[in-house]
Amino acid sequence: MKYSIRIITIAVGLLVVLAGTCRAQYEMPHEYSPQEARYVSAGAMLRNFAPRGGYTGGDSAAITYNAWMPMLGYHHGLVDMQFGYTRYTLKGVTCSAVFFGVTASNDLPVLRETASSLVVPMILSVDYTKSESAGGGRKQFIVGSLGLGTGLKGRLVGSGVEFTAHVTAAYHYSFEGFDTGSGSSLAAAGEAALLLRTIHIVDGIVVGYRFRHQLWTLGDGRLNYRVNTHGPFVGVLL
Repeated sequence: MKYSIRIITIAVGLLVVLAGTCRAQYEMPHEYSPQEARYVSAGAMLRNFAPRGGYTGGDSAAITYNAWMPMLGYHHGLVDMQFGYTRYTLKGVTCSAVFFGVTASNDLPVLRETASSLVVPMILSVDYTKSESAGGGRKQFIVGSLGLGTGLKGRLVGSGVEFTAHVTAAYHYSFEGFDTGSGSSLAAAGEAALLLRTIHIVDGIVVGYRFRHQLWTLGDGRLNYRVNTHGPFVGVLL
């Protein structure tokens, strides 16, 4: 997790430095235009799920696993969707986990130049997370979340090539899927992506790396969990 954050943060930092360099090369700034790229992607994220501080569910009901989760994604401009599913073994029982998340953003430009931009995204984040327990029933983790957040995003554009990187944080209202329990969650996420339109597969390809860290605090502590995920993806531009 810390290593993933460091990679994305360094990438954004480099964008800031390079954007400043590009600024000196252009005398006529133009209006900022949001990224219009549209692509579908597939990848895998290493998912580490476990109880966190304040958990009250007991060791016998605890859900803990470390497994690769295949992911599918769809990105269009300022909207990003991700879906993942995996299976894991817990106390000799095969269980499954699901993640579905949608993020929509509105970018506030800080630096806007011909070849680069630096923006502060204001995001709306929705996600659904399910992790089964060996005991089933109410011991399962089934939680939906709705939240707002912000962060920092940078973009460099060249001839047929585009590089983007962002880091965001969001605070959510969270609720149990089949109960009345509610609480909150905090999530930090980041991504670095390289769009290559010079490779003529459909309209080009995209390669990148993502991470997500989320903490839940719900009700009486029975659903106090955390998850760390990170991994690569590849997609095609449409």
